[in-house]
Amino acid sequence: MILDRRSLLISGVAGIAQIGQHAQPRATPAQILRETHVPALGGLVVAPKVQPIISVMGRRRANLGVQVEPGDLWLAGAATQSMTAALYARMAQTNRAEWRARTPDLFPDLKVDPGWNDVTIEDFLQHRSGVSDAPVSTSEFLAAASRDERPLEVQRTQFAKLILSAPPPAPAGTYAFASANYVLVGAAIERAAKAVWEQVISGEMFTPLGMTTAGFGAPTGDEPWGHQVLGPRVLAIKPTGIADDPPVFGPAARVHLALSDYIGFLSIFLGKADGAGYLSADSLRRIADPRTDSGDGQGLGWTVLASRGWAKGPVLSQQSAGGFWACNIAVAPARGVAVAAVSNAGGAAGAAATEREMLTLIQPYAAAG
Repeated sequence: MILDRRSLLISGVAGIAQIGQHAQPRATPAQILRETHVPALGGLVVAPKVQPIISVMGRRRANLGVQVEPGDLWLAGAATQSMTAALYARMAQTNRAEWRARTPDLFPDLKVDPGWNDVTIEDFLQHRSGVSDAPVSTSEFLAAASRDERPLEVQRTQFAKLILSAPPPAPAGTYAFASANYVLVGAAIERAAKAVWEQVISGEMFTPLGMTTAGFGAPTGDEPWGHQVLGPRVLAIKPTGIADDPPVFGPAARVHLALSDYIGFLSIFLGKADGAGYLSADSLRRIADPRTDSGDGQGLGWTVLASRGWAKGPVLSQQSAGGFWACNIAVAPARGVAVAAVSNAGGAAGAAATEREMLTLIQPYAAAG
């Protein structure tokens, strides 16, 4: 989330991905909740030849006694980016978008500063474009964006104008996380599809993959609320207020869904060359290519970690703990295993809770070797 842009906690992901050399103590969800003060925690395991396992524990709101349920909705935060990247790949393989497209090709209707001319769609997808969140992370910008009632494609066009009319703040090629990259990718998708990103991803990903609970923004109704944890003090954040990023940031951080609907999405990456019929082998290779000699680095929408023991190969990771929610995902394609942990609290507490839950979920595979 733009509210806390340090949402790709790479050191934490690397720690999770490398476990398996020694036995790790298994923490129970109740213990994690008690020690981190997060209100609720959810976990998902997808593995070959067994039914997916979904577990949840805790409260929808810290100040109420209503317990979370397996079908409850959780905000995915920056994990939305892996969905936006897969959507672009789907459009590219059906000849409605192009790999290696440069910024002027992506935004033919805008006057783009020449400094962006050689920046490609892959650069935006890998956070290597030189984009900075600085112009769009001020309190003034966020407040105005939260009140903006114009059509979202208009808002994203204005967003793109703001970013691309000025020279890049940094040279392309070096990794630097910025949510703005994925707002720009969303705006490029809108131009290619001639429809707002929310409609495109709903029609071309959520529906064919059976992701019936997927939607946008902090969940409302009888669902978990996001929280801020300040030591033992836990504040519930009303979903109709500033409970997540403004709607313009949809392609970067605003998808919500139930844990059961992660299954359809994660199945794309679980070791089958046909990408569950959704992405081609070429698209999967592009997504998982960090363009580094070591094999570790940023792929398209995922952090890529090479040859981890528990995974018997590379790991695709996404970790988000910005704002008032946390989400942590690790996919091991070679083993056909995916695990996810979610919490309705963000910041350091949400990051710690979901990381510890991930350690517990991965441990059986690390122990089995």
